[in-house]
Amino acid sequence: MLADQGAEVIRVEAPQGASDRDVMPIGTPGRGSLYMQVNRNKKSLTLDFKRPAGREILERLIATSDVVVINLPYKSLNKLGLDYESLKHLRRDIILTTISAFAYSGNDRNRVGFDGMGQALSGAMYLSGTGQRPMRAAVSYIDYATGSSAASACRSSSSCCLASRPTITVHRLPMTDSEHSSARLTAH
Repeated sequence: MLADQGAEVIRVEAPQGASDRDVMPIGTPGRGSLYMQVNRNKKSLTLDFKRPAGREILERLIATSDVVVINLPYKSLNKLGLDYESLKHLRRDIILTTISAFAYSGNDRNRVGFDGMGQALSGAMYLSGTGQRPMRAAVSYIDYATGSSAASACRSSSSCCLASRPTITVHRLPMTDSEHSSARLTAH
């Protein structure tokens, strides 16, 4: 959504590429329809930022970005040094938007989760089931709604408006205050 609205968005993937590249294949390997839909207008970079050279590239990219969007549980975010306090050392006025299945507080903060889990925990699977058995909706609407909420949080942080340049999922805008916003799949 941010790229559709003019932001330069750079998706950073693992060296082997993201696992979602082949979801709903439409012909060319690595270009599944879901991947093409949710990554339209984005640039993509494969990077092993656990290695020193990759980490250096990532840090330079963050230092020149206004917004960083990260989809990781709390423990992983901190272990990789991608938490808000660490990113502020790379860019004082960075805006960090985190996406996770659960809040960054409480017992579940380090758990990963996916759309089906969000549908189950919300009761939506029960409501859309047969009465005998819960049923997951075919459309991953929890994932889409979480992504939309995260994009909205990016846009509203510091009253920013997408204007001229870059988003990791990273964009370049005139910002004044540091901020950390978050979106999650569940209310738990």
